[in-house]
Amino acid sequence: MCAIHGFFWPNKNGQIEKMISLAHHRGPDGNDSYSDEYITLGHNLLSIVDTVELSNQPIITDQYVLVYNGEIYNYQDLKHGLDYNFQTNTDTEVLFAGLILQGVSFLSKIDGMFAFAFYNKQTKELIIGRDSNGAKPFYYGELQGKFAFSSEIKSLLSLGFNRKVDTEGFKHYFYAGLVAGPLTCFSAIKKLIPGEVMSINVSTGKKVTINLNDKRIKAFNGNPEDLPVLVQQKLKQGVELTLMGRRKIGLFLSGGMDSSSIFYEMYHSLKTIPNTFSTRFKIPINHHTYNEDADLANELSKLYKANHHEVLVTQEDWINSLEKTILALEEPRQGKSYSAYYLTNKLLSDNKITVTLSGDGGDELLAGYKHHRYPNWHRKFTSLRLGHRELKNPIFKLTVDQQMEYLNSWLPKKQLTGDVLNDFLYTECLHTLSEDFLIRNDKLGMAFSMEARFPMMSNVFKDFIRSIPSVHKTIPEFYNTNPLQYNKPLLKNAYRDKLPDNIIDRNKTGWRAPTDDWIIGKEAHPADDKTELREYFRSILYDPEIMEIFEITTDDIENRYLNNRDWDGALKYTGPNIGLVSQKELFIVIMFAIWYKKFNMSM
Repeated sequence: MCAIHGFFWPNKNGQIEKMISLAHHRGPDGNDSYSDEYITLGHNLLSIVDTVELSNQPIITDQYVLVYNGEIYNYQDLKHGLDYNFQTNTDTEVLFAGLILQGVSFLSKIDGMFAFAFYNKQTKELIIGRDSNGAKPFYYGELQGKFAFSSEIKSLLSLGFNRKVDTEGFKHYFYAGLVAGPLTCFSAIKKLIPGEVMSINVSTGKKVTINLNDKRIKAFNGNPEDLPVLVQQKLKQGVELTLMGRRKIGLFLSGGMDSSSIFYEMYHSLKTIPNTFSTRFKIPINHHTYNEDADLANELSKLYKANHHEVLVTQEDWINSLEKTILALEEPRQGKSYSAYYLTNKLLSDNKITVTLSGDGGDELLAGYKHHRYPNWHRKFTSLRLGHRELKNPIFKLTVDQQMEYLNSWLPKKQLTGDVLNDFLYTECLHTLSEDFLIRNDKLGMAFSMEARFPMMSNVFKDFIRSIPSVHKTIPEFYNTNPLQYNKPLLKNAYRDKLPDNIIDRNKTGWRAPTDDWIIGKEAHPADDKTELREYFRSILYDPEIMEIFEITTDDIENRYLNNRDWDGALKYTGPNIGLVSQKELFIVIMFAIWYKKFNMSM
């Protein structure tokens, strides 16, 4: 829910109003602000828990001011432990009272997601924070030595932040496809990392930082035979927590284990039939695996008589939504399916959904990917470069060792235990999951004024799963035979007698748009030279500035990125066609190029 904004100077020339206006999509139910000689704070409201009239922000008293974006799932339980005269039934007021009475220690008790700014008028101290999963965005920077922040980069830019590409951010984006940690692709804008809480004195500028992820998780020492029952119980609790509020809820149902198990718990927890949504793609060849997820989601929804909806995504739809998608994401991120996520969110919004649930986090908690057989970050960063050009410009040189140094410079380490797989999964949650999947769902949902929730990242489920030694998270077949079928045994054993076998025992397919078929095709069915997507990408790639930044030639565009011939010309890359091998790099360039132009950036 919502958006928050602020800066360390009095409001002038309608600056806070402009920031609020640019974030209207994050909070269409209301807006307000607070300003004095030291600080200005603003808020966009998306009312979820209580009525609009009782949910207005900022909350202002003689001493304190709060602006908050998020959802505290366990706020009713926390409320009972606070000696405070509550005036509403909102989680916002619980956060307000908790910070007054207990300070930042209160944040460790929250199960939920948040970004907030809490100001003490007397001490001139501002406390800002982002939840431990990084589900809610928090951007900040300094203008002429003065601090400013927002949930939206577009709102910060309206204050006059420069539009220059950050060199370090660009390097990490080019070699990893996203920018995790505190950096962004904007040179003057950073972000709080997941779990970061910062206290700033408005008068002196002194900063003190802690991280909510700097805590130990007590290791599970019970009977491993009890794990299937315990896993199901914990997920049930997590789902029930995320069903809070008074607005209509929808589930992204893919037919995979994560969303299907959440669907099962929703079905048995709600007093109404769940609303489910999936994506189907229009592709040249019928019955392709691209739509296997949609087929399974449709079967499962019929079995339980859910209110199921599908969006059919065509090449034209994908193209027409891409620029809107990147404007919503606000930073370039390599990925083929963002447009489809955008269109699926639109379908939910068209069906009057305000709160969305998804299975994000299941793979990163429960070892769902085949690369989890080799849990090593140096190896992962190296693998992201396979078939990937190195830029010759020395300014953009970035080694794998330097990527590792950056990761270690910001990663909270107290949850690292020496359990190699568990440590890898924990790191992946704060790196890839947070800055790709969770923020993707937040921003593309908020583009349609919808709040994204992640039951598997609720503390009640996440912390329990992290407490389990990794020896119980995989089985020998995961390493020796088929990692796509024998992944996540904890979750599969928990739901084996509850979900259909064709969901439990299927190979993991990975949900993605069929851009490979639209751009390259197959040896027996190569893509036409002038398909809509190929022509659209040509219009972007032949921009002289983009060609210079990425050191691209005409030959690179036609015979590398868009190569729909030469099916045995790239065997050294373990791929049948150089066009297919270079798709990751192509999308890194495309997403950056559109972002660069849409946000009027410069190098």
